[in-house]
Amino acid sequence: MAASPQPEIPAPFPRRISVEVTNHCNQRCVLCPRQAFTRPLGFMDEDLFARIARECAQHGTRLWLHFLGEPLLHRGLVRMIELAKRLGVGEVGLSTNAVSLHGRLGDALLQSGLDRLECSMDADDAETYLAMRGRDHFDRVAANVRAFLERKRELGREHPVTSIQFMRTPTLAATLDRVVAAWRPLLGPRDFVMTIEPASFGGAVDIGGEPPAERTPCRWLYSSLMILQDGTVTMCGADWDAHAPLGNARDATITEIWHGAELARRRRAHEEQRFDRIPPCTSCTDWRLADGHGYRNETPR
Repeated sequence: MAASPQPEIPAPFPRRISVEVTNHCNQRCVLCPRQAFTRPLGFMDEDLFARIARECAQHGTRLWLHFLGEPLLHRGLVRMIELAKRLGVGEVGLSTNAVSLHGRLGDALLQSGLDRLECSMDADDAETYLAMRGRDHFDRVAANVRAFLERKRELGREHPVTSIQFMRTPTLAATLDRVVAAWRPLLGPRDFVMTIEPASFGGAVDIGGEPPAERTPCRWLYSSLMILQDGTVTMCGADWDAHAPLGNARDATITEIWHGAELARRRRAHEEQRFDRIPPCTSCTDWRLADGHGYRNETPR
């Protein structure tokens, strides 16, 4: 297969970095590979986060405080958000399963400066929720998200812009109109219902379907990074268990890792269509989602 005629040029610095503030979780989602972790569980040290945020603030990088884990379990989360905004990070967002999105924590998030909040529902009823999420939290989560949206409206706040997320499955497709109709009255002017296409995490999760016949270099290699709770830097979600790390944010700057020899080698392998040279990429089909098409606003205005 012919190499890409015009290789993409890496951004001077990652445009977006996902920071895994913790890889502990209180659910067991069937479309998440974290049950097979071999890497340790933990919580990101706030000093390490400060170092990451300080460098990102210099480059206009968006920080997303989530990867594999539930960020609301980190007791320092609100302080981390406030610090990032104080340092000048332009956009800070996170994704939550909303089990803990209530009371004082909900109010603290509303006042923290958080720009985006993604609430993962993934189901329209308790039975489907349990099958998807492995925990019987549907009524609790639905009530938490509704109360958060109502409190946000009561305070007259536009931020965080809040999305109600559903995995795009055949079951959801059959009920999507009903789902949107149920949530639309609670949404603020910029809030929305979002569907996302499932990812395979480099082949670790069976999402069905046939892989595309033609493969192109993955755009994530040119635009984003992941930093795990212990500081390990990985190239994307395909390396969810950190078997092919790029370095550690405790020992090197993000700039050094981004412009380092190893990431340059991986980009070159993609441009030459030699995906077998990078083990996490060999069986990955998630590269097709790197253009953002896997995320869809179902309540456009």
